[in-house]
Amino acid sequence: MPLFKKAFLLSLIIMFQSGASVVGAAAILDNRYSESIQQGVAVKGVQVGGLNPAEAAAKLESALPRPLDSTFVISNEGKSCSIILSDIDGSYDYLATAGEAFAYGKKGNLLNQLMSNLRLRVAPVDMRVRITFSGEKLADRIRCIQKAWDTPPKDAEIKLLNDQIVIITEKKGYHLDFDKTMEQARLALAGGSLSAEAAGRVLEPGITSATLEEINTLLAEYVTNFDDSAWNRTHNIALASTAVNGTLLKPGDVFSLNRRLGPRLAETGYLKAPAFIDNQLSLDYGGGVCQVATTLYNAALLADLTVIERYSHPSPVAYVPVGRDATIAGDYLDLKFINERDTPVYISSMVEYGKLTIRIFGAENKDGHSVRITSDYDAISPNIITYEDNTLSEGEIRIKNPGKAGYQAWVYRESIVDNQVKSRTQISSDYYASEDRVIVVGPKPKENGKENKK
Repeated sequence: MPLFKKAFLLSLIIMFQSGASVVGAAAILDNRYSESIQQGVAVKGVQVGGLNPAEAAAKLESALPRPLDSTFVISNEGKSCSIILSDIDGSYDYLATAGEAFAYGKKGNLLNQLMSNLRLRVAPVDMRVRITFSGEKLADRIRCIQKAWDTPPKDAEIKLLNDQIVIITEKKGYHLDFDKTMEQARLALAGGSLSAEAAGRVLEPGITSATLEEINTLLAEYVTNFDDSAWNRTHNIALASTAVNGTLLKPGDVFSLNRRLGPRLAETGYLKAPAFIDNQLSLDYGGGVCQVATTLYNAALLADLTVIERYSHPSPVAYVPVGRDATIAGDYLDLKFINERDTPVYISSMVEYGKLTIRIFGAENKDGHSVRITSDYDAISPNIITYEDNTLSEGEIRIKNPGKAGYQAWVYRESIVDNQVKSRTQISSDYYASEDRVIVVGPKPKENGKENKK
């Protein structure tokens, strides 16, 4: 027989013998471990190889005490919280764990199972023990974690301390995704892990310290007073002041007070207080907000910001000079101004002890100029209207309406350099109508004279 044919025949015999050996070994493995866990499998350090699931479960229950005082840790972004397993009815599921140990290495065909068995002899596996728990109690604990961890971001802000500008550093916020965190915690516990990564995200602040670095000067400050015993009006002023506080205007930005405040409604927290409606003083939600508008308007003028929309009240208000007021209403009367500077400006607003203080900060004026606001006005005397009322006594006089003076007012901006007025520009001209003085008189006394005789 030729040599190459002998070599080919020998190869076939060796191949068939090797195949028979593998099949035989796999058959022996299948027979030996069909009812028991493969050797080399352990659970939390407890060897369970060679045991059937029931035996393995009993051994695990004997060797592993219930995890009453063990803790399950949830963490994310540097935050961490521990949950005691007994608080969520945590317990080891010995039977389910034994079932998983029994199934280990038995997937695939006999050859794959043989390879798994060989690997276990070289590198034994130590499995985790499954944990059962109360889903409802786990959800309650994660809600508590969410309540503790959820924090809004805090913008960097500017404050005036001892006449010095101080930048307060920003803080990042955080929001926990309850549903995703619950799912990740559930899967971790079911898989026997005592830790899970929370699902959440960091909330970045809108204003950072770096944004405010160019701001180094108090450009303007304006203060108005109010009666803080009028609770509803005080509440509205404080609410609007808080909304204005922390406003940053970059170069070219337009400020809209209506947009900043949003609707003044009961649903947005405002209360009823006196406000002008159709030129009459009536109770309305947000009464008092116009004092914030007026104070901000004057601060903007002093900061030399360009006012592009402003409306006066139908009558002068007591807390500013005539012609220096501003009103807003609904979404149709607004206060708007624009930052035409090359650097940002920052607005702070504060209510304290019956005083509303609004400050505007920015970069120092390079030309050294400052602004002064002045005003002139002419008073308009009220008309006097008198009429007779027969229900009154003879000669009786009553003041039905005391009337009110009107005004024509002009406001000017003066630019001052080295204590000298370099320019004077009219900002506004407002007319406040007078209110008639109404006097009611009784009928004239009857004459008791005698007839003249010729």
